Amino acid sequence: MPGTERKSFFHGAIQEGSLFTLHKKLLIAKFGGTSLSDVQKRETAVSHCASLLEESEKLVVVVSAMGRSGDPYATDTLLNLVSEDSSVYEKDRLMVCGEVISALVLASALRKSGISAEALTGWEAGIATDGETGNARIVSIDTARILDVLSSHRVVVISGFQGLSPDGYVNTLGRGGTDTSAVVLGIALDADEVLLYKTVDSVYTADPVKVPSARELSVISSEDLRQMAWQGAKVVHPRAAEAAQASDIVLKVKSFRSGKVVTEVVKQPLENTNYIVGVASGQVVTGFTVTGSGKPSAFFAGMFRRIADSGISMDMFSVFKCTAAFTVPLDSTEAVKEILDSMALHYSTLGPCTKVSIVGAGMHGLRGVMARFCEALDRVDIDALQTVDSHATISALVLVEQRDTALQELHREFIE
Repeated sequence: MPGTERKSFFHGAIQEGSLFTLHKKLLIAKFGGTSLSDVQKRETAVSHCASLLEESEKLVVVVSAMGRSGDPYATDTLLNLVSEDSSVYEKDRLMVCGEVISALVLASALRKSGISAEALTGWEAGIATDGETGNARIVSIDTARILDVLSSHRVVVISGFQGLSPDGYVNTLGRGGTDTSAVVLGIALDADEVLLYKTVDSVYTADPVKVPSARELSVISSEDLRQMAWQGAKVVHPRAAEAAQASDIVLKVKSFRSGKVVTEVVKQPLENTNYIVGVASGQVVTGFTVTGSGKPSAFFAGMFRRIADSGISMDMFSVFKCTAAFTVPLDSTEAVKEILDSMALHYSTLGPCTKVSIVGAGMHGLRGVMARFCEALDRVDIDALQTVDSHATISALVLVEQRDTALQELHREFIE
């Protein structure tokens, strides 16, 4: 992670009076909102922390806001307290409150159980961001305050999902950003392991709700995890997977229910497994096909710049001569139409649609994968409205009502 201050305060020679000893570890544990939504679940989280402290001298816990939409302190509940015309800066300041409350409550519960703990906000923990409201990236971490707290407490509980912008504003990191907070803190603190406690029993080859035959993955490479996350799998946040891939941090997913490791993330792609590790689907989108005139590069540059400057995210780009195809989130459809109309461009739309993908770094260079992908969709009478690919993914745009059927057939073709 560029700019992140890495402190090797644990490994190496131990001086008299040192904070750590060679046979102890510094661990990072992350708990999501569902895992902290009531007193009983918070007691379970405390129990997991106590177990980790049997093998670790010190522990950093990173938390999300308690509960989900409708629960009193959940992020969406807080957002519903203000009007839509509130500024993005105000919304960021409101959203961070859920994680701050969660950290304070869990630290209190830890102390009640006899574990010395103190809570820090993300900015108190030295997390600095690039300043993008609502979807900021962590650019650096000053670990001094965390280390100071750990010098007198066994546990520091840090509010995830947040940091401080260059202008001194609090920022949020986007949905699922607490995963990213945990991994980047693990890198900055040179922790032995980052443990993501999840309410699911594993990372799966597909969403079991959409694909009942989905299989548990006890091991997955960081590259495949990153690709699965970016293609829509929700177990681990994409930026967390990216940070893990770019570092040597040990990342594991643990079951919140059992406390056991259910999936271990390894650095290199596995050679003794299927070259396709999973299937995933993305958000609901609208597909656009736009035709312009003149010099193609100038046409594409002008149109894409106008859409990007409006704050709209685009995906599944493909261009040919003066025609471009791309997708945008469904709720951005009308805004994109207004931009294209203002530019007097001819366009057509498809939707609502979604992207279905197969993922596996092992497919790179193999012949026939695209043929099998299209054959699988054809067997269930699904047309690929558009396709894109990379070294580790093949994706097709399909009608949203065909999503689950497409995922199930692709899973049968490549994994079962």
